[in-house]
Amino acid sequence: MVTTLVEFRLLGFDTQDEYLNHFHDSLLKTAHSYDFFVDWTKVLNYAQQHFMEFGLLNGLTLLPNNEIRKTRLKEIIAKHPNTIQIIPSLIAVRDKNIEIADLARQVIYSHFDFGNQNPSPRDIDDMISFCEKTGIINLLGSIKDVYTYALGVEVGLDSNARKNRSGDAFKRLIQTLIDLETKQLASEGYPFSYKPEIELNTLKIGYPKQKKADFVIYYGGDPLVICEANIYHVPGSKPIEIVRSYTDMGSILKNLSKKFLWFTDGPAWAEMWPAFTQGVNDLDFILNYEISLKKLKKILLSFVP
Repeated sequence: MVTTLVEFRLLGFDTQDEYLNHFHDSLLKTAHSYDFFVDWTKVLNYAQQHFMEFGLLNGLTLLPNNEIRKTRLKEIIAKHPNTIQIIPSLIAVRDKNIEIADLARQVIYSHFDFGNQNPSPRDIDDMISFCEKTGIINLLGSIKDVYTYALGVEVGLDSNARKNRSGDAFKRLIQTLIDLETKQLASEGYPFSYKPEIELNTLKIGYPKQKKADFVIYYGGDPLVICEANIYHVPGSKPIEIVRSYTDMGSILKNLSKKFLWFTDGPAWAEMWPAFTQGVNDLDFILNYEISLKKLKKILLSFVP
Protein backbone atom coordinates (compact mmCIF):
# COMPACT_ATOMS: atom_id res chain seq x y z
CA MET A 1 0.00 0.00 0.00
CA VAL A 2 1.53 3.30 -1.08
CA THR A 3 1.13 5.98 1.56
CA THR A 4 3.29 8.09 3.81
CA LEU A 5 0.80 9.11 6.46
CA VAL A 6 3.28 10.16 9.11
CA GLU A 7 1.16 10.58 12.24
CA PHE A 8 -0.48 7.17 12.61
CA ARG A 9 1.46 6.45 15.82
CA LEU A 10 0.13 9.62 17.46
CA LEU A 11 -3.35 8.27 16.75
CA GLY A 12 -2.52 5.01 18.50
CA PHE A 13 -1.75 2.72 15.55
CA ASP A 14 1.39 0.66 15.05
CA THR A 15 1.43 0.76 11.26
CA GLN A 16 0.05 2.82 8.42
CA ASP A 17 -1.93 -0.16 7.17
CA GLU A 18 -3.52 -0.61 10.59
CA TYR A 19 -4.60 3.03 10.61
CA LEU A 20 -5.98 2.96 7.08
CA ASN A 21 -7.81 -0.30 7.69
CA HIS A 22 -9.44 1.22 10.77
CA PHE A 23 -10.33 4.33 8.77
CA HIS A 24 -11.95 2.15 6.11
CA ASP A 25 -13.88 0.01 8.58
CA SER A 26 -15.22 2.97 10.56
CA LEU A 27 -16.53 5.05 7.64
CA LEU A 28 -20.02 6.42 8.15
CA LYS A 29 -22.69 4.61 6.15
CA THR A 30 -24.55 7.90 5.72
CA ALA A 31 -24.93 11.43 7.07
CA HIS A 32 -28.52 11.62 5.86
CA SER A 33 -30.69 12.87 8.70
CA TYR A 34 -34.49 13.03 8.49
CA ASP A 35 -34.38 16.57 7.11
CA PHE A 36 -32.07 15.45 4.28
CA PHE A 37 -34.88 14.41 1.95
CA VAL A 38 -37.02 17.55 1.75
CA ASP A 39 -36.58 21.03 3.20
CA TRP A 40 -40.28 21.41 3.95
CA THR A 41 -39.87 24.89 5.38
CA LYS A 42 -38.44 26.18 2.11
CA VAL A 43 -40.97 24.29 -0.02
CA LEU A 44 -44.02 25.44 1.96
CA ASN A 45 -42.74 29.01 2.29
CA TYR A 46 -42.45 29.31 -1.49
CA ALA A 47 -45.90 27.86 -2.12
CA GLN A 48 -47.54 30.02 0.56
CA GLN A 49 -45.68 33.13 -0.56
CA HIS A 50 -47.34 32.79 -3.97
CA PHE A 51 -50.66 31.42 -2.76
CA MET A 52 -52.64 34.24 -4.42
CA GLU A 53 -50.93 33.82 -7.79
CA PHE A 54 -51.51 30.06 -7.77
CA GLY A 55 -55.13 30.72 -6.86
CA LEU A 56 -55.55 33.01 -9.85
CA LEU A 57 -54.18 30.34 -12.18
CA ASN A 58 -56.28 27.69 -10.51
CA GLY A 59 -59.41 29.02 -12.21
CA LEU A 60 -57.90 28.19 -15.58
CA THR A 61 -58.07 24.47 -14.79
CA LEU A 62 -61.88 24.65 -14.94
CA LEU A 63 -62.11 26.16 -18.43
CA PRO A 64 -63.27 23.97 -21.34
CA ASN A 65 -60.43 24.48 -23.82
CA ASN A 66 -56.96 25.93 -24.35
CA GLU A 67 -58.08 28.92 -26.43
CA ILE A 68 -60.22 30.18 -23.59
CA ARG A 69 -57.37 29.46 -21.15
CA LYS A 70 -54.98 31.58 -23.21
CA THR A 71 -57.47 34.46 -23.32
CA ARG A 72 -58.11 34.33 -19.57
CA LEU A 73 -54.41 33.95 -18.76
CA LYS A 74 -53.72 37.06 -20.80
CA GLU A 75 -56.33 38.93 -18.77
CA ILE A 76 -54.90 37.65 -15.49
CA ILE A 77 -51.37 38.75 -16.36
CA ALA A 78 -52.57 42.18 -17.46
CA LYS A 79 -54.46 42.74 -14.18
CA HIS A 80 -52.07 40.87 -11.89
CA PRO A 81 -48.52 41.07 -13.30
CA ASN A 82 -47.13 39.36 -10.19
CA THR A 83 -48.48 36.16 -11.71
CA ILE A 84 -45.65 36.24 -14.25
CA GLN A 85 -43.04 35.34 -11.64
CA ILE A 86 -44.51 31.91 -10.87
CA ILE A 87 -44.69 30.76 -14.49
CA PRO A 88 -41.13 29.28 -14.58
CA SER A 89 -41.85 27.20 -11.47
CA LEU A 90 -44.63 25.38 -13.36
CA ILE A 91 -41.94 23.84 -15.56
CA ALA A 92 -39.51 23.31 -12.66
CA VAL A 93 -37.24 26.28 -13.43
CA ARG A 94 -35.87 28.70 -10.83
CA ASP A 95 -34.51 31.34 -13.21
CA LYS A 96 -36.44 34.53 -13.81
CA ASN A 97 -34.63 35.18 -17.08
CA ILE A 98 -34.94 32.44 -19.67
CA GLU A 99 -33.35 32.25 -23.09
CA ILE A 100 -35.01 30.05 -25.70
CA ALA A 101 -33.44 28.91 -28.97
CA ASP A 102 -36.00 28.41 -31.72
CA LEU A 103 -34.25 25.74 -33.77
CA ALA A 104 -35.15 25.97 -37.41
CA ARG A 105 -32.97 26.67 -40.45
CA GLN A 106 -31.81 29.74 -38.63
CA VAL A 107 -31.45 29.78 -34.84
CA ILE A 108 -33.58 32.53 -33.34
CA TYR A 109 -33.16 33.40 -29.67
CA SER A 110 -36.01 34.70 -27.54
CA HIS A 111 -35.61 36.23 -24.10
CA PHE A 112 -38.31 36.04 -21.43
CA ASP A 113 -38.13 38.18 -18.29
CA PHE A 114 -40.32 36.67 -15.57
CA GLY A 115 -39.28 39.34 -13.11
CA ASN A 116 -41.00 42.02 -15.18
CA GLN A 117 -43.68 43.66 -13.05
CA ASN A 118 -44.80 46.12 -15.71
CA PRO A 119 -45.28 44.06 -18.88
CA SER A 120 -46.29 45.70 -22.14
CA PRO A 121 -49.03 44.14 -24.31
CA ARG A 122 -46.23 42.65 -26.42
CA ASP A 123 -44.59 41.20 -23.31
CA ILE A 124 -47.87 39.59 -22.30
CA ASP A 125 -48.33 38.08 -25.77
CA ASP A 126 -44.82 36.65 -25.50
CA MET A 127 -45.66 35.14 -22.12
CA ILE A 128 -48.78 33.48 -23.53
CA SER A 129 -46.73 32.11 -26.43
CA PHE A 130 -44.14 30.78 -23.95
CA CYS A 131 -46.84 29.06 -21.91
CA GLU A 132 -48.34 27.49 -25.00
CA LYS A 133 -45.07 26.25 -26.49
CA THR A 134 -43.70 24.89 -23.22
CA GLY A 135 -46.91 22.98 -22.52
CA ILE A 136 -48.12 25.06 -19.56
CA ILE A 137 -51.47 25.78 -21.22
CA ASN A 138 -52.02 22.04 -21.75
CA LEU A 139 -50.91 21.42 -18.17
CA LEU A 140 -53.56 23.79 -16.83
CA GLY A 141 -56.16 21.69 -18.60
CA SER A 142 -54.81 18.46 -17.13
CA ILE A 143 -54.54 19.21 -13.42
CA LYS A 144 -57.16 20.01 -10.83
CA ASP A 145 -55.23 22.21 -8.43
CA VAL A 146 -52.28 24.46 -9.30
CA TYR A 147 -51.18 24.92 -5.67
CA THR A 148 -50.91 21.17 -5.06
CA TYR A 149 -49.07 20.75 -8.36
CA ALA A 150 -46.67 23.57 -7.38
CA LEU A 151 -45.93 21.86 -4.07
CA GLY A 152 -44.95 18.72 -5.96
CA VAL A 153 -42.69 20.67 -8.30
CA GLU A 154 -41.00 22.41 -5.37
CA VAL A 155 -40.34 19.08 -3.68
CA GLY A 156 -38.71 17.87 -6.90
CA LEU A 157 -36.61 21.00 -7.26
CA ASP A 158 -35.56 20.79 -3.63
CA SER A 159 -34.12 17.33 -4.21
CA ASN A 160 -31.31 19.04 -6.13
CA ALA A 161 -30.17 20.53 -2.83
CA ARG A 162 -29.82 17.17 -1.09
CA LYS A 163 -26.13 16.87 -1.88
CA ASN A 164 -25.46 20.19 -0.17
CA ARG A 165 -27.59 19.22 2.82
CA SER A 166 -25.58 16.04 3.28
CA GLY A 167 -22.32 17.97 3.25
CA ASP A 168 -23.75 20.59 5.60
CA ALA A 169 -24.85 17.88 8.03
CA PHE A 170 -21.34 16.43 8.16
CA LYS A 171 -19.81 19.88 8.65
CA ARG A 172 -22.22 20.47 11.54
CA LEU A 173 -21.04 17.21 13.12
CA ILE A 174 -17.42 18.29 12.79
CA GLN A 175 -18.13 21.82 14.00
CA THR A 176 -19.90 20.48 17.08
CA LEU A 177 -16.85 18.33 17.81
CA ILE A 178 -14.35 21.16 17.23
CA ASP A 179 -16.45 23.47 19.39
CA LEU A 180 -16.56 20.92 22.21
CA GLU A 181 -12.86 20.11 22.18
CA THR A 182 -11.56 23.68 21.83
CA LYS A 183 -13.76 24.85 24.70
CA GLN A 184 -12.68 21.92 26.84
CA LEU A 185 -9.01 22.60 26.14
CA ALA A 186 -9.50 26.32 26.82
CA SER A 187 -11.01 25.44 30.20
CA GLU A 188 -7.86 23.43 30.92
CA GLY A 189 -5.59 26.39 30.23
CA TYR A 190 -4.85 25.82 26.54
CA PRO A 191 -6.01 28.95 24.66
CA PHE A 192 -7.69 27.20 21.73
CA SER A 193 -10.58 28.74 19.80
CA TYR A 194 -11.98 28.39 16.29
CA LYS A 195 -13.93 30.16 13.56
CA PRO A 196 -15.88 28.67 10.65
CA GLU A 197 -15.73 29.73 7.00
CA ILE A 198 -12.55 31.80 6.93
CA GLU A 199 -10.81 33.16 3.85
CA LEU A 200 -7.19 32.13 4.19
CA ASN A 201 -5.88 35.34 2.69
CA THR A 202 -7.40 37.25 5.63
CA LEU A 203 -5.17 35.30 8.04
CA LYS A 204 -1.96 36.79 6.61
CA ILE A 205 -0.12 33.48 6.81
CA GLY A 206 1.22 33.62 3.26
CA TYR A 207 -1.16 31.12 1.68
CA PRO A 208 -0.79 31.81 -2.06
CA LYS A 209 -4.30 30.93 -3.30
CA GLN A 210 -7.84 32.23 -2.87
CA LYS A 211 -9.36 29.65 -0.56
CA LYS A 212 -12.04 29.57 2.13
CA ALA A 213 -11.35 27.06 4.88
CA ASP A 214 -14.26 25.28 6.54
CA PHE A 215 -12.73 25.91 9.97
CA VAL A 216 -9.65 27.61 11.37
CA ILE A 217 -8.46 26.64 14.84
CA TYR A 218 -6.49 29.29 16.73
CA TYR A 219 -4.02 29.02 19.57
CA GLY A 220 -3.56 32.14 21.65
CA GLY A 221 -5.35 34.11 18.96
CA ASP A 222 -3.02 32.98 16.18
CA PRO A 223 -4.22 30.70 13.36
CA LEU A 224 -2.67 27.30 13.84
CA VAL A 225 -4.82 24.61 12.22
CA ILE A 226 -6.68 24.78 8.90
CA CYS A 227 -9.54 22.30 8.59
CA GLU A 228 -11.59 20.99 5.69
CA ALA A 229 -14.64 18.74 6.10
CA ASN A 230 -16.61 16.80 3.50
CA ILE A 231 -18.50 13.57 3.06
CA TYR A 232 -19.10 11.52 -0.09
CA HIS A 233 -21.91 9.04 -0.59
CA VAL A 234 -21.38 8.40 -4.29
CA PRO A 235 -18.04 7.62 -6.00
CA GLY A 236 -16.88 9.80 -8.84
CA SER A 237 -14.17 12.08 -10.16
CA LYS A 238 -14.81 14.93 -7.71
CA PRO A 239 -13.72 13.04 -4.56
CA ILE A 240 -10.49 11.99 -6.27
CA GLU A 241 -9.85 15.57 -7.36
CA ILE A 242 -10.43 16.66 -3.76
CA VAL A 243 -7.71 14.25 -2.62
CA ARG A 244 -5.26 15.85 -5.02
CA SER A 245 -6.16 19.40 -4.06
CA TYR A 246 -5.94 18.72 -0.32
CA THR A 247 -2.60 16.98 -0.71
CA ASP A 248 -1.34 20.16 -2.35
CA MET A 249 -2.98 22.29 0.31
CA GLY A 250 -1.46 20.26 3.12
CA SER A 251 2.01 20.57 1.62
CA ILE A 252 1.70 24.35 1.29
CA LEU A 253 0.44 24.76 4.85
CA LYS A 254 3.24 22.58 6.24
CA ASN A 255 5.78 24.85 4.56
CA LEU A 256 4.03 27.80 6.22
CA SER A 257 4.35 26.07 9.63
CA LYS A 258 0.59 25.53 9.84
CA LYS A 259 -1.25 22.30 10.50
CA PHE A 260 -3.87 20.79 8.23
CA LEU A 261 -6.70 18.49 9.28
CA TRP A 262 -8.88 16.87 6.65
CA PHE A 263 -12.10 15.45 8.05
CA THR A 264 -13.70 13.21 5.45
CA ASP A 265 -16.10 10.32 5.51
CA GLY A 266 -18.79 8.40 3.67
CA PRO A 267 -19.32 5.11 1.87
CA ALA A 268 -17.93 6.41 -1.42
CA TRP A 269 -14.38 6.13 -0.08
CA ALA A 270 -14.82 2.40 0.50
CA GLU A 271 -15.74 2.02 -3.17
CA MET A 272 -12.74 4.12 -4.26
CA TRP A 273 -10.31 2.72 -1.72
CA PRO A 274 -7.29 2.08 -4.01
CA ALA A 275 -7.51 5.58 -5.46
CA PHE A 276 -7.94 7.03 -1.98
CA THR A 277 -4.92 5.32 -0.44
CA GLN A 278 -2.72 6.19 -3.40
CA GLY A 279 -3.77 9.81 -3.32
CA VAL A 280 -3.22 10.68 0.32
CA ASN A 281 0.55 10.72 0.32
CA ASP A 282 2.17 13.28 2.62
CA LEU A 283 -1.04 14.24 4.45
CA ASP A 284 -0.39 14.01 8.18
CA PHE A 285 -4.00 13.77 9.32
CA ILE A 286 -6.95 12.32 7.43
CA LEU A 287 -9.73 11.75 9.92
CA ASN A 288 -13.16 10.26 9.61
CA TYR A 289 -15.80 11.12 12.19
CA GLU A 290 -15.30 8.08 14.40
CA ILE A 291 -11.55 8.69 14.65
CA SER A 292 -12.06 12.42 15.19
CA LEU A 293 -14.48 11.75 18.02
CA LYS A 294 -11.82 9.77 19.88
CA LYS A 295 -8.59 11.48 18.87
CA LEU A 296 -9.17 15.18 18.09
CA LYS A 297 -8.24 16.40 21.57
CA LYS A 298 -4.98 14.43 21.50
CA ILE A 299 -4.16 15.78 18.05
CA LEU A 300 -4.76 19.39 19.09
CA LEU A 301 -2.59 18.97 22.19
CA SER A 302 0.22 17.68 19.97
CA PHE A 303 0.11 21.02 18.14
CA VAL A 304 0.64 23.14 21.26
CA PRO A 305 3.73 25.26 20.60
